[in-house]
Amino acid sequence: LRASLGAEPFDLPPCLKTGAEPVGVLTVGNFVEDDLADYLTTSGGGGLTTTIYRGFMPESPDEALQIVVTGGYSDVHAFGRVVEERPAVQMVRRSPVANRARAELQYIKQFLSGSGDVTLNGTRYSWFSALHPPFLLERDTANRWKFALNFTVAKAPTTSTST
Repeated sequence: LRASLGAEPFDLPPCLKTGAEPVGVLTVGNFVEDDLADYLTTSGGGGLTTTIYRGFMPESPDEALQIVVTGGYSDVHAFGRVVEERPAVQMVRRSPVANRARAELQYIKQFLSGSGDVTLNGTRYSWFSALHPPFLLERDTANRWKFALNFTVAKAPTTSTST
């Protein structure tokens, strides 16, 4: 697959190519999805044994958690610069067992809501705020349950490493 940006063609990241391992949509730098996935699997998110996917979720395995940035709110500005970013994040938990999916998202809600002023992969996060309790998103074509949970995040501004 190839895409074009302006007049210069470029290769799609490996995760977007057909048959590639789904490791995430973005391929460089630290992003909110990466930071949250690391935090949930290493620092107190010990109740999680589910495979976490960043950006999208493949059809298998049955037990999976998707983390995707869904936009967010305006950055906070002070003295002519961005001092805080406010992205929004959606987590979707899939399972053949409804209570397992809902309970894991409830655990994540409690864990992240109790976390504040943490540094993840070099980025400072002031707070995580769940917008609601976990809710049923759908039952997929394989009759698995998909529950969702949305968060607002307050974090230090992203810095560019491009030249």
